[in-house]
Amino acid sequence: MKIAGPGETEAMYEKNLALLTPWLRESVSGISEEEFKKRIEVSYNSEGYPVCRYHRDGVCFHITGEHPVREAEAWYQSIPQVGSAEIFLYGTGFGYALFEVFAHKMPHTLVVAFEQDLFLFKAMLFYFDLSPIIQTRKIIFLPGDSSYFKKAFEELFFSMLFFSTTYPTTAFTLPAVRNFKKEYLEIHRFAFQELTLLTSYLGNDHKDNMIGLNNLMANAGEILTNPYVSCLKEKYRNVPAFLISNGPSLDRSMPLLKKIRGRGLMIAVESAIVPLTKNGINPDILTVQERTKYTYLYHFKDRTYSPEIALLALALVDPRVFPSFCGEKIPIFRQGEELNRWFNRNLGDGSEVDAGANVSHLALNLAVYLGADPIILVGQDFAYGPGGATHSRDAVASQEKGKRAREVLHSIPTVYVEGNNGKMIPSNRLWENFRFGMEHIIEGYPEHHFYNATAGGAKIRGTERAELDGLIRRYCTIPIPRRVNEIIAMNKRKISPESRRILLEKFSSEVERCAVRFRSLAGEMNQKKLECERMILLCVRKTSEGRQALEEVYQRNIASFYQYAEDSLCRSFFQQLNCVYFYLLDRLGPIDTTEKIARAFGIQSQFFHDLRAVSQSLSVSLEESAEDMKAALRKEAGERGE
Repeated sequence: MKIAGPGETEAMYEKNLALLTPWLRESVSGISEEEFKKRIEVSYNSEGYPVCRYHRDGVCFHITGEHPVREAEAWYQSIPQVGSAEIFLYGTGFGYALFEVFAHKMPHTLVVAFEQDLFLFKAMLFYFDLSPIIQTRKIIFLPGDSSYFKKAFEELFFSMLFFSTTYPTTAFTLPAVRNFKKEYLEIHRFAFQELTLLTSYLGNDHKDNMIGLNNLMANAGEILTNPYVSCLKEKYRNVPAFLISNGPSLDRSMPLLKKIRGRGLMIAVESAIVPLTKNGINPDILTVQERTKYTYLYHFKDRTYSPEIALLALALVDPRVFPSFCGEKIPIFRQGEELNRWFNRNLGDGSEVDAGANVSHLALNLAVYLGADPIILVGQDFAYGPGGATHSRDAVASQEKGKRAREVLHSIPTVYVEGNNGKMIPSNRLWENFRFGMEHIIEGYPEHHFYNATAGGAKIRGTERAELDGLIRRYCTIPIPRRVNEIIAMNKRKISPESRRILLEKFSSEVERCAVRFRSLAGEMNQKKLECERMILLCVRKTSEGRQALEEVYQRNIASFYQYAEDSLCRSFFQQLNCVYFYLLDRLGPIDTTEKIARAFGIQSQFFHDLRAVSQSLSVSLEESAEDMKAALRKEAGERGE
């Protein structure tokens, strides 16, 4: 640990500053020098180490003790030593705790250092040479509160650097506990809520992935015969949008919704469409997100909706949904998901919408995409209604066929959250995560105004509470410029069938190439599996040559994990398995005994076995899809007389 003397602090600061990312440099450079000097007080102890005091609200307190090195050494002994692949460090400890962690952690361990106070973060740069730590490429600094580093945290989650983070050790430094406990507990809560939300974006399992892939392939024709969502971008700037969800309170809002009468944009989530139409309300947009068969069976089979309603659904919904809908429609590519990006690059125009974790998130992002403002939430309870109701009374989920869905919801642990009435009301973990996700989306659009006009339900941070009747009177004063279905129909007439046919021809060849790629991967995985089994047998021999071979193969296999992950399309299908097997490897801790080596190779062997099965199923599905596309092209050519 190299420390700057009294006359060396400015040079040390400039040296450290040059090593930081542009975002971090901008963060510390923007701090007021006057305010910095008011808050931070540093002196040197008898051993020549800098000690820090902090001034806030007329109070001065110690960030470090008089013997900071010994203090950091004693603190480190309290951290669980499990050889974790990642450590979440809450508070940098003015540098001492940070250096202590790096002195003892495993070489592969990634440290995510949260420092909630930008002044303290800047102060550390003046007194410690951070280059040895930064140059390991195993440190991520996230300064400020959660709203400040939120975007950086999201980018970290989806980066290769964070790919194996499945089992983090959490460590609160002494200053974090003594002086900023409330702030760091909030950061800790945010980090793990965010991890829960972001992990949900990875998908459930391979079966779920295959349903999405097969649905997208089957919907290729719908994608090519309908306009892209870009035709609606900003078309409803400053038009009030009412996002209608299917919470228990929706029943009380029905009479008021009828008053909108084309003077506001009505966007309904999938499960709200039956209650709305039963009450004579035809929304402008019906949004659908789920890929399962129940979307079709519950809300489209044997149902006819008004042609005034436009269907804006993710392109991966059940392939029976689009053909069963008689009105105008647009298949939407999901933002931030590689499989959708692959289809978009080949069949789309680049337009996409963030679908979040549930259909309400999709509806909210659509409203923003269309330029609507204000955005008004209706029936968005995120909580149980009277008698434990989960949905409005006319919803399919409230009928006999929705019994199983209700039972699943009631089986989730109950939590109590603040309601719009100011009282604590019952909800569950799933809805709490969905609410957190919606708040996250709202926070990202400060230029828009959000109202919560739900007649009950949970309080939603970032929204202004208001009565629906008053909002309708205030904002629904003139007709919307044009119905959504009319804009879609107008753009549909502009589509060139020939240009779309060319896209499909090229895509069918691309799908064939991917099928060959996954079939080749299946063979490669099988070879690696067999090699792992040979290594398990080698563990019985305890020669130095055998140990060296074991280490080489083990590291080669780890490198292979990352190699597959670098291929974005592979990652979209392998990501769940990667999370599972990295977690299992992380739980082993340091691989320092023959028994652990054998167990590690056993985990890797099973991993390659499962990856082989995934690759085989992908190759078969892609081959069949490519043939279906070519058959469709041949049929179309025959109809044209070619």
